[in-house]
Amino acid sequence: MTAPAHAALPETALRLCSSLRPVPGHAPLLDALRREGAPEFAPRVSRGGWFRPGRILDRHGDCIADDALAWLEEAWDAVDEDAERLAEQLREQAFVLTREQGISHYLVAIHGKGPTEYLQLEIEELQEVISHPLGASEDGHDSVESLLDRPDGLPPAVATGPSRYSFRRVVDIAEHIGTIAAQPGKPPAVLRFITEWAASSAGQHRHFSDHWVLALSEHLDRYRQVRHAASPVSAHPLSWPHGEEASGTELAHQVHDYDRSAGYGFAWYFQMVSGRRVPRSLPGRIHADLQGEMAYLPERDAHLVASWVETPYSV
Repeated sequence: MTAPAHAALPETALRLCSSLRPVPGHAPLLDALRREGAPEFAPRVSRGGWFRPGRILDRHGDCIADDALAWLEEAWDAVDEDAERLAEQLREQAFVLTREQGISHYLVAIHGKGPTEYLQLEIEELQEVISHPLGASEDGHDSVESLLDRPDGLPPAVATGPSRYSFRRVVDIAEHIGTIAAQPGKPPAVLRFITEWAASSAGQHRHFSDHWVLALSEHLDRYRQVRHAASPVSAHPLSWPHGEEASGTELAHQVHDYDRSAGYGFAWYFQMVSGRRVPRSLPGRIHADLQGEMAYLPERDAHLVASWVETPYSV
């Protein structure tokens, strides 16, 4: 991939997302990106179940406000924060709130062997639905946010139209991790996670983005400086199906069975570090086995287990 193609990718992705409808697998989008000279992207992770406030519509379905939150905040100030007064006005006007129901899709394009050498394309799949009549809650209102809450017991939300793509960003992960590493202060745990991936048997055989993406975020620290962060998100999360009593040969079989189910070696370790899917007692029991006469992990993985037992961490 040439530098100009990389630089033009956000504009290209934005244009294509505006013109194409979402379908499972995103084949039309991927084909269009390829025709435009973009790298070969592959879907990796989709995260749904979230929503954001949409618009305000009147009783005829005409749009009163494109930004429901901003409109309600102004209306809240206009009634001197009298929640019940505002709710009554909204009920009288028969205004309804829409929501944007969303799914975040992460697509990856590998451009090197290193674990961070890939592009991460993030797009949202949005569908506007009628949420609820404003001011209709019987529980009362004490804030603008309470007006946005969908009351319990309502029938399923009705879509106002088909779903659509919304381009979010495309990120060169190597550059982003470099930015995180250069920040002053204690190195964040994600750097150790990625370093350990490269050093493990998993990293020797599989690219990081075959099984993970990074959820990127930023915030202001106490000095009002922007701090960048990243959290690993598993493409194939898998819970530990066993108890926490096994050791020796039985534990060795459990570990290997888990890794086979996950599709890569040492999966149990990275799933443990990144969440609560695998019990944190596991490294200690495995380390105790390895200190004896058993040797059911590659040496490079055994070293990482010993390091975690000495200095545990999570991301």
